[in-house]
Amino acid sequence: MNKVTTMNKATIKNKILEVYAAARVIVQRYGHTKKFAKHIVALVIKEQENLTDEELAEFMAVNPIGRVLGYKRKPNPSIFSKVRSRSDPRIFEELYYWLVQNAMKGRQLRLIAQDSTDVPAYSRKDIYARWGVRTIPKKRQRSNEKVEYFFGYKLHPNADAEKEIPLVPAIEPENKHDSRVFSKLYEGAKKMFTFGFEAKYLADSASDPSKVK
Repeated sequence: MNKVTTMNKATIKNKILEVYAAARVIVQRYGHTKKFAKHIVALVIKEQENLTDEELAEFMAVNPIGRVLGYKRKPNPSIFSKVRSRSDPRIFEELYYWLVQNAMKGRQLRLIAQDSTDVPAYSRKDIYARWGVRTIPKKRQRSNEKVEYFFGYKLHPNADAEKEIPLVPAIEPENKHDSRVFSKLYEGAKKMFTFGFEAKYLADSASDPSKVK
């Protein structure tokens, strides 16, 4: 739990209060109460710290962040699965973009990078996931086989390469080629952020102009 526990306590409190305030505004647009927002922020921390629901409940009970969010005692871990099931995905999307735009406030983009990474499907019964072909990492390659089939999705983000801040993400079925999302990510970054003079955009050969849709 190094990311949040090594920060200055005053800085933690101020940052969490800012995020909590934004979350309270966002959740109300989707029919929830302000109190619901503390669980949303907790789930963001869960992903950042790579915690289980049980570990998150313990974290909220012993860490000052829990008190800042209003957890007076250890919450029942089941509350987090209930919040996930009741939350419109757009809540997390809006909060994500608020966090990124807040981090990028007053900053111009000079070097943007785009790539993709595979995300396995939770189950072979996932009706939205698809089979695709991917390159086998060199350390796993055997004989002459260099590609393999993979069932799931691809996460396509672009990022401020200098600050390593993710900007616009997209997740698509594994069989959708990287070139099909290039325009979405590029235009999204242009719409939401300021490109500096002579800004450069880095992408691999999958996003060659002749392939971009």
